[in-house]
Amino acid sequence: MKKIIYIILLILFALILSGCATKRKAREYNDLRGLMLLENNQLGRNKHFNSPKYQRTLKNNYKKILKKR
Repeated sequence: MKKIIYIILLILFALILSGCATKRKAREYNDLRGLMLLENNQLGRNKHFNSPKYQRTLKNNYKKILKKR
């Protein structure tokens, strides 16, 4: 009987600790976002400019301009 109680307590303790960690991470992200201290690729407005597809189109367009000269 004691083993079952210990197992249940350990499971509850693990759930409590894991929940706090995810909340803390989300809170830090929001705080840094409000202060504009995130990396460029983490900011929502810069995600488009850092995407591989956009970089590829920029490179292709630049090559087309160079060929015309």
